[in-house]
Amino acid sequence: MTKVRVVHLLDDFAMGGVTNGLRVFDNPHLAKIAKTETVRINPQQWLAPKVLADIIVTHSPPRWKGMPFLVSLRWRNPDAQIIHVEHSYCRELETLHVRHQRRFHWLLKLAFRCADRVIAVSKAQAAWLIETGAIAHNHIDVIYPYSRDQGLSAVPALKRKFGDPLIVGSYGRFCEAKGYERLIAAFKRLDAADTVQLVLGGMGERDAALKQLAKGCDRIHFVGKVEDTAAFMRSIDVFAVPSLYETFGQVASEAREAGRPLLVSTAGGLPEQVGKAGIIVNCDNEDELLGALRTLHTLPLEEMGRAGRAEVQVCIQNRIAAWHAALCR
Repeated sequence: MTKVRVVHLLDDFAMGGVTNGLRVFDNPHLAKIAKTETVRINPQQWLAPKVLADIIVTHSPPRWKGMPFLVSLRWRNPDAQIIHVEHSYCRELETLHVRHQRRFHWLLKLAFRCADRVIAVSKAQAAWLIETGAIAHNHIDVIYPYSRDQGLSAVPALKRKFGDPLIVGSYGRFCEAKGYERLIAAFKRLDAADTVQLVLGGMGERDAALKQLAKGCDRIHFVGKVEDTAAFMRSIDVFAVPSLYETFGQVASEAREAGRPLLVSTAGGLPEQVGKAGIIVNCDNEDELLGALRTLHTLPLEEMGRAGRAEVQVCIQNRIAAWHAALCR
């Protein structure tokens, strides 16, 4: 059987959700039908490359400066099917940062017209894109991002001992989107009798500001960049994702794979990942977040961790099947 030639166009090869997600194509079921290659591009250059591929997958977010690239990509590769995966934009980001929404919606519409199909990374994102008028419901699919196994499936199941302090952990880039300020503010309001601690891993432009905000609160600990994700998960009881905006939230998927219950905000695709694996909290409301932290010890955390681990195994198989269908369409 002749394999489908698939070329992914990437402008950022930094380790993260996008590059990790491409490992789904290493799966034997997909490798059997597709020969996959990744090509570095500059999406703001005017002329796109001519690519030897049956399917071209673009991953860069639509920008006005990138429109000539997308138009020329279609023009120079008339026989290839073009699939765009939208990793970046979501409802909450638009609300916070887009001043001219009608203009933004036109950008999305024009960019998506250059693709044969668009893939959203969560149901919430797909619903928002359809509401904007940027894409018709029959031209968009939802495929959750794939998370590679970093030893997370081998992390021992959560077992808590009565009287032990409850450790809430989170890691990621220290930037606006992740909402760590809200988590720190809530932890600073806990009473001395509340035996809950916070462990934050990561680095970024808000590093100094977050540490200054947490100053004087001995229940908050910074551990720097997380090199060993499995070891971090072993050290905590609950994984928190207090994001302001998030298209999907790969870290929540990683926490479920490690068997750790979730506390997530209402942003983007985060609520879709919870199921029986944790709780959804309106982190915009500091009182609600504080109340959730105070009641964590009353929840069936071990049972939630087991449920999350079981659910994510099914999700991984679903993602492989969804990409198989997309490539064979």
